[in-house]
Amino acid sequence: MVDGPIGDGTRLLPDGPPRPAGEDDGGRDVRPERNGTHERNDTHGPDQTHTHGRDQAHTHGRDQAHGRDAALRGLVQALLIAAASPALPGIAHLRAGRVRLGGALVFAQALLLTGAAAAVGEGQSLFLELSVRPGWLLAVAVGAVVLAGLWTALIVHSYAVLVPDGLSPLWRLAGGTSVSVLCLLVIVPPLTVAHYGYLQRDLVDSLFAEGAAPVARANAPAAGAADPWAGTPRLDILLIGGDADVGRPGVRTDSMTLASIDTATGNTLLMSLPRNLQHVPVWSGAKRVPYPPKELLNEVYETGTRDPGLLAGGGRVRNPGAELLKRTVSHILGRPVPYYAMVDMRSFRQIVDAVGGVRVCVGDAVPVPKQQVPAGVLKPGCRKLTGREALWYGRSRTGSSDYARMSRQKCLMWALTRQAGPLTVLRSFQRLTEVFKYSVSTDLPRRLLPPLVGLAAKIRNAEISSLQFVPPAVTTGRPDYAEIRRMAARAVRDSAAGAQSADGPHLLGDSCT
Repeated sequence: MVDGPIGDGTRLLPDGPPRPAGEDDGGRDVRPERNGTHERNDTHGPDQTHTHGRDQAHTHGRDQAHGRDAALRGLVQALLIAAASPALPGIAHLRAGRVRLGGALVFAQALLLTGAAAAVGEGQSLFLELSVRPGWLLAVAVGAVVLAGLWTALIVHSYAVLVPDGLSPLWRLAGGTSVSVLCLLVIVPPLTVAHYGYLQRDLVDSLFAEGAAPVARANAPAAGAADPWAGTPRLDILLIGGDADVGRPGVRTDSMTLASIDTATGNTLLMSLPRNLQHVPVWSGAKRVPYPPKELLNEVYETGTRDPGLLAGGGRVRNPGAELLKRTVSHILGRPVPYYAMVDMRSFRQIVDAVGGVRVCVGDAVPVPKQQVPAGVLKPGCRKLTGREALWYGRSRTGSSDYARMSRQKCLMWALTRQAGPLTVLRSFQRLTEVFKYSVSTDLPRRLLPPLVGLAAKIRNAEISSLQFVPPAVTTGRPDYAEIRRMAARAVRDSAAGAQSADGPHLLGDSCT
């Protein structure tokens, strides 16, 4: 059907009734084309679209897993390099591309290693210099604390420049915790050094005098010289064992031994005076002091403590009692005695326990109080004694005599000298410093400590001999002091020459094993 003439805008009308939209004569679904054309069918069906999305999700998940693995590897690597940074400073910064900072750290490490090599070259002398000079000890303690802080900062910064991005909060927390643990571990050694330096400085300050004592030192070494012992062939030090007891006033010096040391070899002669010598020529340093004839030698200490004015030059000394006893022993033996060292015998037990006991050979059974040692006796044989057992081994007179006790005391000295090596002392350093600080007194000046420590190292491997001024050679009730001086002079000559005689000094290594 034509609606108006063709060609002048007339529309063609369909024949018959209108068909439903989209349906042709064949019953097919014919949809009108957009913009005059039919829509093209999509090239992907529903199944193909689902598969493509799944592939994309799988690829994305794989990329995420790979990123996580890389981040974890980077975390482990950052922690390992941070842990090594105190020994290899700068390695983390060089790896992170911070060349200037990393190079500066490497250069600083090279300087420190050069200084350490120079210190090692100095060897033992430098170590001894540090260990007994308060100023150096303070510098070491402060330097160790600073080093601990620098190491901590280095670990933290090394980790910070290497820690990777993309870590989950949980892994970041784990990394931070690991760095904290590393910091705690790395500061333990320098802080331990600082602690030991503080303890040693406190011990030196409290135990040793600042300078020389008021009286002249006849055979004192020349401190600061290249060879401080050049003009001192022998050094004599009085070793005093003080025995204070509950219910008894004052201190009895029941152990008095002069240690005469050959400064070239370290060979040491121990000359022991019995506590019960009478008619004692107490010496003030300039003249003889009135002293009751029946008073014993072990009471001289208390006399000096009660009356410091007896000392020539006044009593302006740290321990007037020990000073008077030292001058008296020097007068008796005819030997110059510049210094003394005194230990409380009750603290001797703590010293032995601190070094882990002392091994001695007990010749004869030694009865001891059962409230002190449950067995009531120290049986013969070689074994390690505890501090309490060692104390009573050197203290007991039950069933024996003063002179047998003196012999046991020398064996204890010898055994401790041999067994208390550097490692043993280091392990017990804190306990020993506490005991020494409160139970040892001496007039040794600080300036002599470096050469004295070096001399002590010689003594440990040298021969130690002993001479006791006891009956029958000496009558304690009426001693011949002139003969005692002659015996002492012969003993010193024999010790220097390495000679032995029947009535002279004997080696403790032979009698104490």
